[in-house]
Amino acid sequence: MTDDATERHAPESERTMVRRAAPATAEPDPVLHLLDLEPAEGQPARRVPLGPVPLAIGRTPQNGLVLPSPDVSRSHCVVVVEGEAAVVTDLGSTNGTIVDGTAAQGPTRLTPGSRLRLGPFTLVYRSGRASDLARAEEVERDLARAGRYVAALLPPPIAAGPVLADWRFVPSARIGGDGFGYGWLDERRFAAWLLDVSGHGAGSALLAASAMNILREHSLPGIDFADPAAVLAAANARFQMDRQGGLYFSLWYGVLDIGTRLLAFGSAGHHPAFLMAPGEDAPRPLWVKSPAIGLAPDWPYRRAEAAVPAGARIHLFSDGAFEISAPDGRQLAIRDFLPLLSAPPLPGVAEPERLLRAVRGMARPGPLEDDVSLVTLDVP
Repeated sequence: MTDDATERHAPESERTMVRRAAPATAEPDPVLHLLDLEPAEGQPARRVPLGPVPLAIGRTPQNGLVLPSPDVSRSHCVVVVEGEAAVVTDLGSTNGTIVDGTAAQGPTRLTPGSRLRLGPFTLVYRSGRASDLARAEEVERDLARAGRYVAALLPPPIAAGPVLADWRFVPSARIGGDGFGYGWLDERRFAAWLLDVSGHGAGSALLAASAMNILREHSLPGIDFADPAAVLAAANARFQMDRQGGLYFSLWYGVLDIGTRLLAFGSAGHHPAFLMAPGEDAPRPLWVKSPAIGLAPDWPYRRAEAAVPAGARIHLFSDGAFEISAPDGRQLAIRDFLPLLSAPPLPGVAEPERLLRAVRGMARPGPLEDDVSLVTLDVP
């Protein structure tokens, strides 16, 4: 009898079990190096893989990545993966290769998230495992959806009537928690407000959306929405931070009586709104000092009043309009923004658009760091 036959007929306790290893099925998860081109100058967004073969970038067709702009040199720079990182080298371009706000001097190592500025174009360096980058893309899609939800709640401009309203809203790449709204409470009282939730991401955006819905639908039971102090107190009771994942928000809320031309207002941890009156050189701050919504239970919020003369303009804006980094690396503040409010208008350009252009002009190249909300109310 053969050994095989002997084994087949041996008692089960004496048999030898031979286990074969299952073939490997795990998919490889390589480290990827990528450049994400942000849309500009008519060029759509693109993702460009990097590797050990140098990627030449310039405006002429012989380059691996062509950026057609007179501000980009024919042979502008080259990017290559060396070891675990990418390195960019400027090729003597006219306008330089700007890495995170600084002109590259010699070969410059990039870190994940580094931003390359070439003329009007911005390239963002990404690096990581393929699976990690895929998860990051899904997070970015979630953020984009949250941002679109918030934007859908914003009111349309008002082009005619006793109060005119216009705005510009620019969400940041990380999505902050800006929100604003306005509308008539009755035939003579017009309410307007702007809020800014702490932090960034989907949580901040969703809290902003929740607060926006309550304010625009007047859904705080038993509250007189013509009384700013009552609105702030009720919002504070509703949105305590220990019930909002540690998030809180600033809020400016005002109500204009067009009969008396008195503006009643209050603020919760928010910088002032500003009133520009005809014939005055500087804007007047509209502000009441108090903590942000969600920080201090049972805080006694107060209201204040200001007369609004004919032809006046009220400015509401978020801190993303002034807490920006200048091209020279300085961190700007509200004092740098306020002179823009009294600058002369641009013919044919809406006031919020003029301000947004000025903000972009003060900021370093690339996307703005935080949500920017700019609202103007004109009272003829």
